[in-house]
Amino acid sequence: MGLSTLRAQQPQTIRLLVVEDNDAYLYLIQKAFSSRNAVRWQLVIAHDDEEAIKLLFEEEKTDEPVPDLILLDWHLPDISGSALLRRIKAHEKLHRIPILVFSSSESVSDIHDAYDNHANGYITKPVGADVLAQIVETIEQFWIAVAKLPKAIR
Repeated sequence: MGLSTLRAQQPQTIRLLVVEDNDAYLYLIQKAFSSRNAVRWQLVIAHDDEEAIKLLFEEEKTDEPVPDLILLDWHLPDISGSALLRRIKAHEKLHRIPILVFSSSESVSDIHDAYDNHANGYITKPVGADVLAQIVETIEQFWIAVAKLPKAIR
């Protein structure tokens, strides 16, 4: 398949659940993903653990598709990102969804906790929008262009 054929195809749509309680940082995340052209990122936003749980577990009985990938803030208002990660990874139908922890913490114990509970990656939140854009590009290059995402079952 030639380059012109690839360009003529519609961009792949990837459903990304973003669990982030900081509205200012959420804006930067949305901006970074919306600027991508090779992939159409469909962002589903959960401002806290409660919204994430509702989206993932209570709406399980609906026909709404599950996320292809999850970007999870580690420090959430009510339950920790660690507890939410464990709950998702223990679920029969959701455990295969890749989860990238996205945290301001560089604590070794947080990083170990994330990987011990089957996070698929741990990314320290960058300060600037330019670095965030590079991270989003890297996520797209690896998780979409190189890796094969599992198809979740509802």
